[in-house]
Amino acid sequence: MITNSIEFQVEFGETDTAGIVFYPNYFRWFDRATHTWLNSIGLEHSELIEKYHYAQPVIECGCQFVRPLRYNDPVKIETRLLELKESLFRVEHLVYSKEQLVGSGYEVRVWITTETMDEQGRLKMITIPAEMAEKLKS
Repeated sequence: MITNSIEFQVEFGETDTAGIVFYPNYFRWFDRATHTWLNSIGLEHSELIEKYHYAQPVIECGCQFVRPLRYNDPVKIETRLLELKESLFRVEHLVYSKEQLVGSGYEVRVWITTETMDEQGRLKMITIPAEMAEKLKS
């Protein structure tokens, strides 16, 4: 299973008045980490959208906070696939600062086509194409 990581420092604008990272930023980071992971396995977001008209919206997510992060703290997020089904996948994110686990989270994403809608006018969930599922499994 391929694990990918991103590294950055907490920016001032990502903190609240107490100087601690405002919790919605974790979900922004998770989204970035997932797209970086997809790119690393050969599923580049812009190509999926522009060439194939595929997207992977989040249908469920969660986060557990272990220790607070503050302005300028180094952050490393490791992302890996936890589950792959016919039309969805689940990724796990482990959040570290200075080699210490400070949080963890997950996202469940479905595979959709942006070209076709269902009877209720919603974007249509589809089976993950075999060649793309193979890349997810690698």
